[in-house]
Amino acid sequence: MKIIIKLYNLYYYAAGVGFLFLAKIKNVIQGYSSPKPYSINDYKKCIEYDIEVVDRWLTHLLDYTNKSGSLIDKNVLELGPGSDLGIGLYLLSKGVSQYNAIDVNNLAEKVSTQFYDHFFNHLKELNSSIDIFFLKDQLAKTRNGSHDKLNYVCHEGFSIAEYFSKDSIDIIFSQAAFEHFDDIEDTVAQLSLVAKTGALVIAEIDLKTHSRWIRDKDPLNIYRYSQRFYNFFWFRGIPNRVRPFQYKEVFEKYGWDNIKIIPAASLEDSDFEKVRNKLASEFIDRENQMQLLSVVLCARKK
Repeated sequence: MKIIIKLYNLYYYAAGVGFLFLAKIKNVIQGYSSPKPYSINDYKKCIEYDIEVVDRWLTHLLDYTNKSGSLIDKNVLELGPGSDLGIGLYLLSKGVSQYNAIDVNNLAEKVSTQFYDHFFNHLKELNSSIDIFFLKDQLAKTRNGSHDKLNYVCHEGFSIAEYFSKDSIDIIFSQAAFEHFDDIEDTVAQLSLVAKTGALVIAEIDLKTHSRWIRDKDPLNIYRYSQRFYNFFWFRGIPNRVRPFQYKEVFEKYGWDNIKIIPAASLEDSDFEKVRNKLASEFIDRENQMQLLSVVLCARKK
């Protein structure tokens, strides 16, 4: 049995190196691609994904606030919206006063009008009372560069405090974006400047390996390597390997409290035991909670 486990770990260590190399080469050749699990050309799945993400955020918001949380007339900021503006449009349909988003890569400019045609049809099917004309008008303004209620910012430096006013944001949402930020402390420091007192953060953080095949076979693969070795494959957007306790420490440092780290997916004990002793030394301590594969971080600004 020990030999089988040893071979298992050797195989996935080598396979992981291959995937890290391929990810870096792909980034050099193609640049950063959408983190969504579906192609933007698969309209149905992408639209369902956008709707599902917002609905999950609202569930977490209501749970965190004991059912008192509301989107009505709230100024919302999303970090790293990704490939399209469907989430922003859906949030506007839910009554937010303004949807803001900031990203490093302008993936949204590549989205076809057909995608949004399908998206608006889907919204009408969900709720016939939604003002589709209003949403279309906001989308048109944004795509023409004259933002109004749908404020999409693309900036290589990810300068949150430069583009959004101090003490202006009510709710910050994020879906599988925090793990891609190069400097978590700087990001949280900037969020603390633009967030109002009492502002909320609802962020789902994907802690797993990101390469599509190996993330299912060996979800902790990226944690097998020392920081020095991992840095050899670095590119902007590579998973940062920040663990839940580190997110909590940074948010506390910059004036957030009532911080909750809610497990969303965990590795089975039997699978964890196979790899536990083969993780890099910096991930051995129990405080890393290495069995957590994804979490939802909720916090309130003091």
